[in-house]
Amino acid sequence: MAIRLISAKGVGDDLVAGRVAAREQSLYLIASFLIWIIPAYLFLFPTPRTDDPHFFWSVWLIELAFLVLFSVVGIGFCLGKCRVDPTRHFLVDFSCLNAPISLTTLTMVWGGFYVLTEPVFALLGGTFPWLASSRAYDVVRMFASAGAVFIVFLRIGKHMNRVSLIRESANNTVERDARKSGARPSR
Repeated sequence: MAIRLISAKGVGDDLVAGRVAAREQSLYLIASFLIWIIPAYLFLFPTPRTDDPHFFWSVWLIELAFLVLFSVVGIGFCLGKCRVDPTRHFLVDFSCLNAPISLTTLTMVWGGFYVLTEPVFALLGGTFPWLASSRAYDVVRMFASAGAVFIVFLRIGKHMNRVSLIRESANNTVERDARKSGARPSR
């Protein structure tokens, strides 16, 4: 089976049907890492532009705090959405859904960032001179970076919930599975 790097819905359908073998799971995990690492090393995720060290470190540390917060809360959120035997399904579902969701989300967020900061800021820079500053760019960059992570976790949770609902409707032993893993089935 081929992996789906664009369709999280298709990946969810494959997960529910049990069509994602261990080999494909490993490919989704590899893709997830590469989708985040390659753009970072090609500098597609921009670095701050300010030359003021105080402002740089303030923005950088605020961004770090958002990323840590969104990651910790986001993983808990996604775990809560994986209601059918999470001990067995959570890591597989999360890893497989992460690749297509990250690819599409990062493309939209950073594409939107570049459209906003390059042509729009340039056009409005004469009317609003503060838009041409490195500080405005860095603040928008911080929100794009943190927002991308936030959106990825929201979307993964949404698809994990969908997968759980389909599994629950197809599994007449949901109550027994839930008791074994400590999860509550949804009603």
